[in-house]
Amino acid sequence: MDRLNNLPTLQIRPDAAISLMFEGKYYRGWEGDTVASLLYRNGIRVFGRSLKYHRPRGLYSLDGECSNTTLQIDGVPNVRAENTLARDGMSVKAQNVCGMLEFDMMGFMDKLSWAMPAGFYYEAFHKPARIWPKAIGIIRKAAGLGVLAPDFVMPGKYDEIFPNTDVCVLGGGPAGLFAALAAADAGMSVILLESRPALGGSFAYRAARYTGIPLYARAAELSAEVECNPLIRVFKHTSVLGTYHNGSVTAMQRGGKEDAFDERYIEIRAGSIVAATGCTERPLLFDNNERPGVMQAACAQRLARTWGVLPGKEAVFSIGHDYGIEVALDLADLGMKILCVADVREDGQDPELLAGLTERKIPFFRGWVASETKGWNSVSKVTLSTTGGFRHRQFDCDTLVASAGLTPVWGPLALGQAKMTYDLHTGFFLPKHLPDNMHPAGSILGILDPGSIEASGTLAGLRAAADCGADVSSAIESAKEKAASLPGPARGSKFVMAPVKGAKTFICFDEDTTVKNVSQALARGFDMPELIKRFTSAGTGPGQGGIPGHNLPLYVGITRDCPAEVKPTSIRAPLVPASIAAFAGSNHDMSKHTPLHEPQAATTGAVMERVGVWVRARRFSGDKLSRAEIENVRNNVGMLDASTLGKFRIHGPDALKVLQRVYVSDMSKVVQGRMRYTAMCNEDGCVIDDGVVTKIAENDYYLTASTVRAGVTAEWMRYHTRYDGWKYHIVNLTDAYGVINLAGPNARKVLEKIADTDVSNEAFPFSCYREFTIQGIPTRSMRLGFVGELSYEFHVPSSYTQALWKIIEEAGAEFGIRNFGLEAQSTLRLEKGHIILGSESEQRTTLHDVGLSFLWDRNKAEWKTVGAVALEQTEKQKGRLKLVGFKMEDKTTVPKDGSLVVDSRIRGYVCTARHGYGAGEPVGMALVEDELATHGSNFAIFEDNCEGRLLQARVVPMPFYDVEGSRMKM
Repeated sequence: MDRLNNLPTLQIRPDAAISLMFEGKYYRGWEGDTVASLLYRNGIRVFGRSLKYHRPRGLYSLDGECSNTTLQIDGVPNVRAENTLARDGMSVKAQNVCGMLEFDMMGFMDKLSWAMPAGFYYEAFHKPARIWPKAIGIIRKAAGLGVLAPDFVMPGKYDEIFPNTDVCVLGGGPAGLFAALAAADAGMSVILLESRPALGGSFAYRAARYTGIPLYARAAELSAEVECNPLIRVFKHTSVLGTYHNGSVTAMQRGGKEDAFDERYIEIRAGSIVAATGCTERPLLFDNNERPGVMQAACAQRLARTWGVLPGKEAVFSIGHDYGIEVALDLADLGMKILCVADVREDGQDPELLAGLTERKIPFFRGWVASETKGWNSVSKVTLSTTGGFRHRQFDCDTLVASAGLTPVWGPLALGQAKMTYDLHTGFFLPKHLPDNMHPAGSILGILDPGSIEASGTLAGLRAAADCGADVSSAIESAKEKAASLPGPARGSKFVMAPVKGAKTFICFDEDTTVKNVSQALARGFDMPELIKRFTSAGTGPGQGGIPGHNLPLYVGITRDCPAEVKPTSIRAPLVPASIAAFAGSNHDMSKHTPLHEPQAATTGAVMERVGVWVRARRFSGDKLSRAEIENVRNNVGMLDASTLGKFRIHGPDALKVLQRVYVSDMSKVVQGRMRYTAMCNEDGCVIDDGVVTKIAENDYYLTASTVRAGVTAEWMRYHTRYDGWKYHIVNLTDAYGVINLAGPNARKVLEKIADTDVSNEAFPFSCYREFTIQGIPTRSMRLGFVGELSYEFHVPSSYTQALWKIIEEAGAEFGIRNFGLEAQSTLRLEKGHIILGSESEQRTTLHDVGLSFLWDRNKAEWKTVGAVALEQTEKQKGRLKLVGFKMEDKTTVPKDGSLVVDSRIRGYVCTARHGYGAGEPVGMALVEDELATHGSNFAIFEDNCEGRLLQARVVPMPFYDVEGSRMKM
């Protein structure tokens, strides 16, 4: 054991002891242990029980390809113990156990497997119908793995980040490391994702030599070089969840004790992707192939070299690749007794490896395979047979290392829409058509020679850099030549199944699906892997396609005598299980602050509230109606922070065409120096945004959007012009500019004191746009009237906004200037009948419904205005909700926003209602059925606090205040 404790490949700290509780007992391990390695170190061989048959399940792989070692950890069910680092004090429990872990009282289900053929759940329990209510309770209790307490609260800290990069490399093995270095050397920023806690991939624990040094030493050199490179950002212990056509990659990172999170969701936008995800081992199919003590070759080697634990005392190897022989030699050198190595291949083995077996006196059997294991809760005996089933031998042992061969981890390629086809030479499913800007590298292509793996990584990294604009054409040609001079894809094993009947030969461990079940599905006419997967449930468990993903289509192909024609089953995100809590993130209040947030929040009486994504001032006093603020704007002058408005510049030779496409008005009538109010509709004619547009130069426009649409306006324009080939640029200036609204009868008097230009009514009339400076601060100024008074909007660079606010505040002091917030603004604009989309509209509301039909220019058909057809069809449509103004019969009552308009049924609802200080009584706007929308109509409003009494209202014309609009134009 001293040899194991001093291995240079160890990732544990024997000087830092930890302990956890498993099934009521404490077990000791070391920092760096996973939960699975710690338990295995302490002699635990049975980790849980299988789904249907309650068979014992143990450690099979070490990357979570199946549910064998999913445990309940600290109250959280279905945690992959193989991928979870052990922490001191953990509480761990086995799952799906009835009684004791070693003796499960539901184990008799294994004897009843004959009663549960493939698809039995589609046919059983529903006839006669009277048994279903009883059966459903039993089925629900038996179904699924893990138990979650009803009052459970998810522990831990969760985070999320959204980085951008030029090149994203999936996999931190040798191919991925070389790809990252090549892209970084070309000047590209790189993000590298590695699912294990350390870089190096398969090189990290292998003792085979390359370029005169062990592969693990080579991995350490490369890993150090990558982690020191300033252009490469490394995320370890990070599993890829999905890849998408637009360069998006999603991943989940598990944190260590020094991290500020337990799990972190990562969403990356990359210019190009390198898939260097490597290979796993394809399970060998034989009777009782999932019994504890059966494991893959990499699992056995990693146990010894990464965690210092020998897999057992005496082992039999049944393999189909040279790597299996390499592992047998390595474990023999580390002190494990290897009884024999059976290789399904008749030829093709590396002579040096065979010489190593001879030197160590390890028997070698060509064309032999494990056909059965025996034992109670772990392997005690292994039967080997020839691949034809003519001869048999038995060995007493506690470990069977079994692997049919290698299989690529091609999930990221498939999610990126690569077309996978079976390759007869490698025995792999390989990409026939690759997605744009995605490049595979390394053993995923069937390349097994270390030098070839590294060369393929370099080539893929350079190609990814070229996708991002790097001039590396000559380097790519050199890399191609080097790769071509090295060994290409290796011949792989195509062997699938030992010569057995398959009743207890499991093709999917998660769902207890056997080869016999697959044969039953085939006999019933399900002749495609995709259909068989659904009928038998193979590959639908927590491990997804990790165990059956390659064997299922191969078995189907062999059975149908057309292995080369069979396609793999579909891959879907997430590629690995991920907790919902990690997707939810840290629960931070993710909000935005305007450039004026600090002075607003510091104002006496300020009440700051979350409004959409922004934190804004609702009011500046304890009066929830904000009467003083309203009256000050009506009679004097006030200031509002309107920085949340969407602000955009669109320019280019086809800019006008874009505006014509998305806005309902004739935008060719927009002239320089004037503002035009207009709206956008969707394809159904439903109004989705409004704003003002001005022309600031030839083919150059400045426009505003509502706060809630600011984030999507540019995408809306791009989406609706994506096939036209128009030349234009749109720049989102929402965060680049702050906005101050100066409003009230004395607004011009304040502005005249500070503006460096003439702002008289003649020089700067209503609905005009001007650019001038205020004490040296450049402003884009608009004269608008949203609150119904003389009003100016000053759009200034964000860094100047606080300075301008202070200038206006000081200039307006003699006029009694004061802040006003959103509550006052809402009442002021309500009295003028000005709507806010989202308050006075909903997703089904058309332009006609809210009284904005006058904005629609019907003569713009040649521009294919979005929503024009629907607007024409719905112009005279009956039975719709129409926006109306109303006043209350009881002048002391103001209905709540959202109150229902009713008679014998619901006829609409109140959008906004306030006490109108200008109108002198309660006023509001409501969406009501069109037969109630005529002026003078009466309707009733229901509120839950009126004890069944209905409030009476009458439809009246709008606006409620300053009908002629003279105050805005004074």
